Amino acid sequence: MEVLISTAEQIFTTDGIPLKVSLKKAERKNKIKAFLLVFPLLLFILVTFVVPIADMLLRSVDDSYINNVYTKTFEEYKKWDRKGLPPEAVYKAIFLDIGTGNKLQIGRSLTRMNYSKSGWKSLIKKTRRQIAKIIKSGEIPSSYKDTLIDIHEGWGDRGFWISMSQMLNEKTAIYYWNAVDRTYDIDGNVIMQPEERRLYVKTWIKTFKVSVY
Repeated sequence: MEVLISTAEQIFTTDGIPLKVSLKKAERKNKIKAFLLVFPLLLFILVTFVVPIADMLLRSVDDSYINNVYTKTFEEYKKWDRKGLPPEAVYKAIFLDIGTGNKLQIGRSLTRMNYSKSGWKSLIKKTRRQIAKIIKSGEIPSSYKDTLIDIHEGWGDRGFWISMSQMLNEKTAIYYWNAVDRTYDIDGNVIMQPEERRLYVKTWIKTFKVSVY
C-alpha cells in the first residue's frame, strides 16, 4: 500500500521521467558546464604556476647531479674516516673523474660545489687543464695525491674535502640552510656559516625593516 501511495504521489515530467531524476540530471549537466567554463583557467594556473613551483621545490632538494658527475670519487670518499687528508684511493678517483668526465657536466657541477665552499670552481678548472696535459702525455702518476697537490695547493686543504661531505646524499636541504646563513659540518650537524659568508639573515632583517617603516 505504501508503495502504491508513493508511486501515486510521485511527480513525472511530460516525458514520463520522475521529476527528482530529471532535476538531478539537470543539476549534473549544470555542474559539468560550470566546470568546463573554468577548466581553461584551472589548466592555465596548473601549467604556469603549480607545475613550475613543484618542479622548483623538487630541484631545490635534489643533489643527485653531483653524485652522477663524481661517481668514483664519492664511492671512495664514503670509505674515508674523515681524519687528516683522504687516502690515495680518493685522490685517484677524483683524478679520473675530472680527467675522463664530461666537460659540460663538470662545469655545471661547479656551481653546486661552490655552495659548499667557495674556491671549488677555480680549483677544478685549473686541475682539469693540467690533468688533460698529463693524460695526453701518457704519463701515469706514481702518486695521485702528490700530483694533485702539486697542481693546486687546494687539494692539500682539508677544508675542501670536508665540504664534499655535504654533497654525498642525493637529497639535501643545504640550499635552504644557506638562505639563513647555516650549513652542515662534517658530521652532518647544522652550524653557522663562517663570518664572511653570513649575508642572508642581515639582508632579511634590512628588508623587513624597510617594509615596516
